Amino acid sequence: MFDWNDLKFFLAVAREGSTLAASRSLKVSQATVSRRVALLEEVLGVELFARHASGYVLTARGEALLPLAEGVEGEVARFTAGLEAESRRLSGRIK
Repeated sequence: MFDWNDLKFFLAVAREGSTLAASRSLKVSQATVSRRVALLEEVLGVELFARHASGYVLTARGEALLPLAEGVEGEVARFTAGLEAESRRLSGRIK
């Protein structure tokens, strides 16, 4: 089953160009990044990256999915911001 959390690993590798750099930006192990990207590819049935000695390069399918993943990321950020704003809203009686 697809796990939304795996999108952040996909995005980090796409932006950083390697699992090592992505692991540093996400503050997790490189093995975790590699595993989560591989799992995402398996679940989707799509190869998202071409693996090279110099790093990871998005495949045509990965390029096509990148803006969609970025859209999800933006919506999650807006949701989080809305939730934080709601929690800061005053409530109760003012005296």
